[in-house]
Amino acid sequence: MVVIAYVLFLVAGFGFGYAAPGKWKFVPLLFPLVLAAGAFVRDGVDVASLIRLVVAIVVTLIGIVLGAVLGERSASGEAAGAT
Repeated sequence: MVVIAYVLFLVAGFGFGYAAPGKWKFVPLLFPLVLAAGAFVRDGVDVASLIRLVVAIVVTLIGIVLGAVLGERSASGEAAGAT
């Protein structure tokens, strides 16, 4: 079950990295931070929760980078095809 959350963070990062303009690409980083803040308030802060937060942020960043790279490649391919 825990893996599903990381897959969703990856997909959110990928989608925003691909489609969002400029600094809006980094909006998905708020998702794990807000969810972690709620968990910290409810359950308290422990090492396992902090590790999960770091992993979620890293996975989201990987998704953003992959989406941005794909977006740049498709944009450059369209530009090359237009000339």
